[in-house]
Amino acid sequence: MKRTVIVTVKIRPDFYQLIENGTKKYEVRTESFGDAQAIVFLDAATGRRLGMRRILGSRQYHREDDERVLELSGISRQDFRDLFPPETNGGPPSLWVARLGQPTGLDDLFEERADEQ
Repeated sequence: MKRTVIVTVKIRPDFYQLIENGTKKYEVRTESFGDAQAIVFLDAATGRRLGMRRILGSRQYHREDDERVLELSGISRQDFRDLFPPETNGGPPSLWVARLGQPTGLDDLFEERADEQ
């Protein structure tokens, strides 16, 4: 039996538009993506489904690597600081970054997992 893991995250629609247009290629979060194969993005204000993307890989960065994570995030420095304040200001000690792949759906994910068996 193969397990398929999908995480659901809330995101601002303007950030999701950056993913759609190819500007934003990584998703940054304060929690691990674990062994998820995909992310479902929901509008942070309304909960409306915006889309689903494959996760091509993820890793943890410690806060001394914030400049690198900021570059990967695809968002402005101010937005990054608002979302992820430094540890000295109550922020988390590390951040998780997932490399985003192509749009996907449940049928694609389950078909892919079945092919692996």
